Amino acid sequence: MMKRVLTIIALVLIFSTSVIAGTLAMYTTTIDNVAEGNVVAKEFTLVKGGTDTFRTGVKLAPSENVDWQFSVKNFDGDVISETAMDLNLAVDVVAENGKSVIAPLEVTVKNSAGDVVGTVTSSGKIEFNDEFALSPVGQEKTYTVSVNWPSDDNSDINYAGANYGTDVKVSVTGTQK
Repeated sequence: MMKRVLTIIALVLIFSTSVIAGTLAMYTTTIDNVAEGNVVAKEFTLVKGGTDTFRTGVKLAPSENVDWQFSVKNFDGDVISETAMDLNLAVDVVAENGKSVIAPLEVTVKNSAGDVVGTVTSSGKIEFNDEFALSPVGQEKTYTVSVNWPSDDNSDINYAGANYGTDVKVSVTGTQK
């Protein structure tokens, strides 16, 4: 029994000495802020451009043509869109509120290069795509809408008066690439 007590005391002394000496000690180390960062959203800017020659109440007769221009841009002052974007454009040709369309009208849309991107007769929607490439400088795209009334001696008189009118409406949607 005494031998057992001495063995237990010896083990307690060995354990205590080891803890005090550090051979059985446990250490904890904390390293604060090894690395740090954050994320900020890029600017995404799509606004109506400086060009807008659309007018309302334009009077048009057979054999006449009117051209309107509009533009969109990816910058507003010093704020430039920092992303490339796809543009989805729609030119909607519809009857003016409470009236019927002037059926002989031909509406054509051209891009900045002068290429025809769509044509509609009477009414309908011209849809086309464009893009703004990723660039550190602002960009602007200009489009021309031509409204032509080709003359047809037999039917021109049928669309005269206050019962006929055609509206042209433009919308643009920009999507980040």
